[in-house]
Amino acid sequence: ANEAYAQSKLALTMWSFYLAEQEPSITVVAVNPGSLLNTKMAKEAYGQHWSPAEKGVDILYNLSMTDLAKSGEYFDNDKGSYATAHADAYNTQKIENLLSITNTLV
Repeated sequence: ANEAYAQSKLALTMWSFYLAEQEPSITVVAVNPGSLLNTKMAKEAYGQHWSPAEKGVDILYNLSMTDLAKSGEYFDNDKGSYATAHADAYNTQKIENLLSITNTLV
């Protein structure tokens, strides 16, 4: 379950980078809102949390309502700054593979 969750987050980051390239007129930011926020999912999966859920809400609000957003970048709210995403998120071959599989499923 953890591996599937991590893969889904990586896929969203990859797709966000692709979308930012394809649609330069809109702002697209890949965001890790925070690890183990106080949510039902974290409680059920891990029985604990590290931060309040509002931490994730606040960064999404700030990125959408201020000039903090940098299109095509990855914001890691655990670090509180823009950061480098997983290496696969920048791999064009893997992104193309993701898009191909997604289009087949859709």
